[in-house]
Amino acid sequence: MTTSAPGIGRRSLLSAGLLGLLTACGSSAGGSSDGLGARAVLGPDPDLPVRARALAATRTLAAGYDAALAAFPELGARLTPLRTQLDRQLTVFGATRPGATATATGTPAASGAPAPAPASAGAAVLTLDAAERGTAAARNADLAHASPALARQLASAAACAAQHSMLLRGTVPDGPADAAPATTPLPPAALAALQAALAAEDAAVYAYGVIGARLSGPRRTRATASYQAHRARRGELQQRIAASGAVPEAAAPAYQLPAAVTGTASAVRLAGLVEDRICAVYANAVQATAGPLRAAMAAALRRSALDTLAWRGSGTAFPGLPDD
Repeated sequence: MTTSAPGIGRRSLLSAGLLGLLTACGSSAGGSSDGLGARAVLGPDPDLPVRARALAATRTLAAGYDAALAAFPELGARLTPLRTQLDRQLTVFGATRPGATATATGTPAASGAPAPAPASAGAAVLTLDAAERGTAAARNADLAHASPALARQLASAAACAAQHSMLLRGTVPDGPADAAPATTPLPPAALAALQAALAAEDAAVYAYGVIGARLSGPRRTRATASYQAHRARRGELQQRIAASGAVPEAAAPAYQLPAAVTGTASAVRLAGLVEDRICAVYANAVQATAGPLRAAMAAALRRSALDTLAWRGSGTAFPGLPDD
């Protein structure tokens, strides 16, 4: 992923087109190149308790999936992809599993406490959904106690849990409430992150105007809802930036799309790409902010992760972070 300086101009971003804008806004915000590496520390790592809680929660969640898969093999096609994503989270949060045994699904067994066997397949799914929601809430609660780099991981993993919940129940899970705009000046890094998010939302609004024109029926309804959601988020960002005493950057007059949108398939692909890039923008904003504003950026990341899932039909272990 390319890296842009915080003060990069909008005209420079415009020359790279819509994809270039979203890629630049979604570039790594410092730290390791892949966004997932551990921080270098000289003394005791203050993140250790937070990371330990994240690892323990992931192990417990994975154990629940293992119990459900063992009791109800018919759920394999539905649950195995979600369980596999938890393996990546276990690795990122610091699990070492030498000699881990393989389960019937082919994934390493979780090292958490054994979960009780659910009474039915339906009950198993509901239990997993509740566990996913509880894990997401715990990760969001730890945002205030984590370093910027770890907070980025936690917010992304919480967005993954929201994707899992949506796949398990078929309905959008409730999310945390947005914080009110701050009325004090923002640190330069936080202001730059909000301006980058505003630029990305401007690009998304433009893209959805093109996307919606190529869709019909339920897909067009979804595109309209996404267009309205991005307009609302753009307004929220403008309010946050203005409340801090800064001037929100104006939108570019037009954007060059990364590829021609000629029909349904290309419109859906562009929508999925836009939401995926927006996830990266907000993941970086989580890392660049603190306190209630960090929680608000995590909530925005979660919403775009759910929109990515809606357009693409599948999610990732860490929405908004690099795959490798």
